[in-house]
Amino acid sequence: MRVPAITATLPSGAARKPILLMTLGAFALGTDAFVISGVLPAMGQSLGVSLETAGLLITVFAGVYALGAPFLAVATGSLDRGRVITIALAGFVAANVLAAVAPNYTVLMAARVLAALSAALFMPAASASAAAVAAPEERGRALTTVLGGLTLASALGVPIGTLVGHVANWRATFVLVAVLSLVALVGLARALPPTPAANIATLADRARAAKLPGIPAILLGSMLTYCSMFTLYAYIPWFAERTAGIGEGAVSWVYLLYGLCGVLSNMAAGWLIDTYPPQRVAMLASALMAVVLGLLTLFAWAGPSGTAVSGVLLYVLIALWGLIGWVINPAQQKRLIVTAGPRGPVALSLNGSAVYAGQAVGGLAGGMALSHGATWLMATSVALQLLAIAVVCLSARARNTTDPAPAAPATSASPAAPAEEATR
Repeated sequence: MRVPAITATLPSGAARKPILLMTLGAFALGTDAFVISGVLPAMGQSLGVSLETAGLLITVFAGVYALGAPFLAVATGSLDRGRVITIALAGFVAANVLAAVAPNYTVLMAARVLAALSAALFMPAASASAAAVAAPEERGRALTTVLGGLTLASALGVPIGTLVGHVANWRATFVLVAVLSLVALVGLARALPPTPAANIATLADRARAAKLPGIPAILLGSMLTYCSMFTLYAYIPWFAERTAGIGEGAVSWVYLLYGLCGVLSNMAAGWLIDTYPPQRVAMLASALMAVVLGLLTLFAWAGPSGTAVSGVLLYVLIALWGLIGWVINPAQQKRLIVTAGPRGPVALSLNGSAVYAGQAVGGLAGGMALSHGATWLMATSVALQLLAIAVVCLSARARNTTDPAPAAPATSASPAAPAEEATR
């Protein structure tokens, strides 16, 4: 999921309330997408399934989002964006209520599928609506504010949701997300004015964008990067307990540290990719992340330890992971924009699917490595990151992404459409 930094002030006037409510919706969706890893061990134990099987809940959510987003975009392209937002949030509330009361693993899996489809509907429509309701000179701030809800979700929503799951139980985490989503739904039903449908790119447009020179390699690099990251992220509680003796009660601090470092990294990424060629930023950040993952592998290989030193060391490594890892996706996005030229917004929508596909495969790869221990888990993550580095480097050599691609017909006439396409 693309998570820009919150660097702008709120838009003014009548647009402020609906934009704040859409930001709340984005916060709820972002929390739901990532918090499940924090309560995964408790969920598996409660439902009587192994941790690997419980991990499939992450894989299915991300996979459904990646595959469903383009088709949902086309299917709902003619609808008013406000109606799409209402449908999406209603589905999201229902999905989290169903998850909270799920009597078994099968029902919970169905709830995660519904949540993924709802999330895939909401974020693009909310981005388009934010750009439409704001004054022309404030559209950038409006879009940044709504997408900033995802940043806050990673930095605050996930640790808070994990803590709630530990203090109460994992079902309470889904109740929290459902309540936040319901507040956003009721508020937007009253505050959001009609927003005409955007001119959404067709599946054929997306296929053509995916075939542009240099685009497939960049998308593959993004997918492999998130494969590597989610191999570990999906199972952080399991890893922290076995390598540093950090139990479920303290793992919220791990997520908080990772999220806050990610916010700082994301803020710095904008300056980096505007100052240096994005392919260089992507290559350097990818290489540094491989080094950090390698250190985490050595940390796991050293054996389980519950000492204060091992805990501090894990926190340091997690902080470095967050600071470095969040630079890669903005750099990849900048490469897509420059390489795709006028088709940049459509290329960014493909990157969203690539990121979620990487999360799905990474969660699956991590689950398969669990039975072999923490060292194997990290070795799998490192191997995937090395593949990502190879693809990023080869794509940078094959095409100089500092030169725009040949002009191509734009796929969108609406000012809001590029914002919407970029989040799909």
